[in-house]
Amino acid sequence: MTTESDNIALLKDAYAQWVDGRGTDCACWMNVIAEDASLASLAEGSPEMPFTARRNGKAEIMSYLEGLMRDWDMVSHAMDEFIAQGDRVVVIGRVAWRNKATGKVVDTPKVDVWRIRDGKAVDYVEFYDTARSLDAARP
Repeated sequence: MTTESDNIALLKDAYAQWVDGRGTDCACWMNVIAEDASLASLAEGSPEMPFTARRNGKAEIMSYLEGLMRDWDMVSHAMDEFIAQGDRVVVIGRVAWRNKATGKVVDTPKVDVWRIRDGKAVDYVEFYDTARSLDAARP
């Protein structure tokens, strides 16, 4: 069993690696998620952002990340508030991404909700401004 501070440390390290790699290296996430992890995104696989469909298992989550990296470039990523209670960690911040096809930038508040089991992430849900994100993906 891990403690709340262990869970925060796990995620702080992963976010730091993600930012250091400018959103182009998925190893930081693959190292923290469990084989049976799930991922949900507010865009829910919309036509403008199909990679955001619900994902179950490491291979499907990797597919989400590949779609993100294929379609978007990280402009800024500051997830700087970590709140833990029990097996949950909520991460609050602000991110900006540039859509590669349109050149449009979306700058949005972001909240990530994680559930950790035995030192691995088993559930992840991301909240962000979907209207702005979908608009940035539209030509």
